Amino acid sequence: MSTAVTEQTAASEQPGLTVKGIAFTPLPQPLFKELPPINEVMSLLAQKLAKQVNELIEQTGIPVNEFSRHFLCSTMIEMAFTTQSVKWPDIAGQLKAYGDHQPDTFVNAYECASWGYSLRHYLKQESLKQKKQSRYMIVSILDANVYNFDFWCYNDHWEHSGFGISTVILEITAPLTDELTIGSAVTHNSVAEFATVVRRTMMKKPGAVVALPFFPVNVQQMFEKLLRGQPQLPDLHAEHGHCFGSDPWLSLLTHGLSNKIEQPERFMACSVALNGYYAIADLMLTPDTVFIKNEEWQHG
Repeated sequence: MSTAVTEQTAASEQPGLTVKGIAFTPLPQPLFKELPPINEVMSLLAQKLAKQVNELIEQTGIPVNEFSRHFLCSTMIEMAFTTQSVKWPDIAGQLKAYGDHQPDTFVNAYECASWGYSLRHYLKQESLKQKKQSRYMIVSILDANVYNFDFWCYNDHWEHSGFGISTVILEITAPLTDELTIGSAVTHNSVAEFATVVRRTMMKKPGAVVALPFFPVNVQQMFEKLLRGQPQLPDLHAEHGHCFGSDPWLSLLTHGLSNKIEQPERFMACSVALNGYYAIADLMLTPDTVFIKNEEWQHG
């Protein structure tokens, strides 16, 4: 896929969302040689997530009391909750032991696009124009094959899967207008429809580079055709597989680790779900953005 680095965006054109930090920890497949009880699995993952969150916050230098909300999103771990094998309040309680800034809400209904719908909910409920609020929020994405289902390892729609824990810290730097685009496909070809939405959105975002979800070569070729040469970060499917809602954030993280960001750069983080939901966020990376890519998690 084509790659381009944004030129400096005029201050008047900059979106009001800035990424303060991104962290990612790859998870192995299978998670365990012998699968422990699901409550133990979820507790171990919660512990790893909490430690990653605290590490990222510490490196950004943002006081922990500056965060208003923290959403935990996932495409695949909800079965542990829907079967009542594990209860979200119990996991939230374990997370809170690491600080009040840990995830307080679990969102999975929108699959890979859940992070975008979480942002919309927060931004709709909390307006900078209407009331004082923290300008920082956190979204974490946890996708782990906790039941070791074959479906999550490989699927014809996206081929090989990747698993991991992402944490993203966002700052609202100005009253927001059209920084967030979310919706649901109305045709049967949801990925192609999503690509056309991305193209239309990019036309209104001068200097933006798109960070797309990771897909196999045939889908990459479709993106190339429909986006008509619009600047894109490389597709990392060959290296990581399809990492669900983490894809665009892992793409931005890889870019930040591979390139010295000397001036603000504009990007569009994009996700699309198998059920047709999509999310696009217009945002900035800056020289102060913190990038952390941890080694693959090794359970004790």
